[in-house]
Amino acid sequence: MKKRILAAMLAAVMVVAVAAGCGKSSDSKTDASGDAESKDEARKVVLVTSGAGEPYSLLADDGTWTGIDAEMWAEIEKRTGWEVEVKQAAFDSIWGELDTNRADVAANCWAVKPERTEKYYASIPYYGDAQCIIVPESNTDINTFDDLKGKKVGCTNGQAAQTIIEQMSGEIGFEVVLYEDSTVGMNDLNLGRVDAYANTTTNVNNFMHYNDTIKFRFLDEDLTANNVAYFIQKTDEGKELCDELNKVLQEMLDDGTVAKITE
Repeated sequence: MKKRILAAMLAAVMVVAVAAGCGKSSDSKTDASGDAESKDEARKVVLVTSGAGEPYSLLADDGTWTGIDAEMWAEIEKRTGWEVEVKQAAFDSIWGELDTNRADVAANCWAVKPERTEKYYASIPYYGDAQCIIVPESNTDINTFDDLKGKKVGCTNGQAAQTIIEQMSGEIGFEVVLYEDSTVGMNDLNLGRVDAYANTTTNVNNFMHYNDTIKFRFLDEDLTANNVAYFIQKTDEGKELCDELNKVLQEMLDDGTVAKITE
């Protein structure tokens, strides 16, 4: 419960967040209400996501898109009149889609990290996800970060927690085991193949919700929470697109739409 409260508080704080702009040259302008002047002149926005799983982004075989980002972009499309095309790419290939102009926006509930903002524009944060370390509920030996010494700690490759625990591993002295999929990693934790797992509170709660026979315990010490944003190329067109996107995101934060989606 403490983790969920923290994530909710972070999301509320980010309502007033101010961030750098981003965007692509526009074929249509929006009025004060956010409605497009003409559907014939609607901007086309190509969005890339891994679509690997809920609660963030899941693309089904029939093309159905669900999850936080799916609901966010359905609302953005509705308010702007943009024509949003969703394409899927492997988790580690998403950035290449931006780099090669095959996509305009990367949307995968990405954490805002210095190595990303150095290369891409980040939208204003629309969500706050707390980072945590979990152990099996039956484990009574690991209660603090220091107790991880000599242990194996799993983490999802590319997730914000990776940077944190890789630094901690050198300070405390534990082995980091990287996984391409959080579900596989948490199953390994349940099977005892790793001793602990670093992940987001949202991912952990979602996993336990759909696997109600598996119970994990959150360590009382929290990892640093991360802000979540959309990423766009650092070009003149990218800045324009991001500026327009930021206006819509701020409206959605102010009127409570984002809170309803992420809750």
